[in-house]
Amino acid sequence: MASVPVSHLILFIASLVIAASVVGTITTGVDRVSAAVDDAGLDATETLRTDVTVISDPSAGVYDSNNETVTLLIKNTGTYRLAPDGSGVDVLFDGSYVEPSAKTGELVSAGDGAAWSRGDVLRLTIETGQLASDTDHRVYLTVNGDEELFQFRVEA
Repeated sequence: MASVPVSHLILFIASLVIAASVVGTITTGVDRVSAAVDDAGLDATETLRTDVTVISDPSAGVYDSNNETVTLLIKNTGTYRLAPDGSGVDVLFDGSYVEPSAKTGELVSAGDGAAWSRGDVLRLTIETGQLASDTDHRVYLTVNGDEELFQFRVEA
């Protein structure tokens, strides 16, 4: 008769162990989901806080035929601080990716110069090579998910 309480005790302990492992697994899963939601929230906040605007005048001659470069003025209108050298700006010129070595950026107006803050203007110079006269060109910029399109025409 003593074997019945012992077998019940063994089953009770086994059920506690199984219940504890299930709770541990669920807790770990919830922690992972929570961390993923936090990371996605931070990424979304960074994207929402980033906003840039091209303030160059397309008819003012952004193309320099002597240096074969296009120079754009880009204003940070968001609240997110960006790299002061324009390294965070991805550039497509006429549908082709511009390598980082073919572009340079410098802050035109900056308070401390350590970051491209709200209201600061970046002068972005893109090496393009010789451009044909009387043709339209497009510069597509992406900064932290914010996208800007700038179109201009090279006049003869």
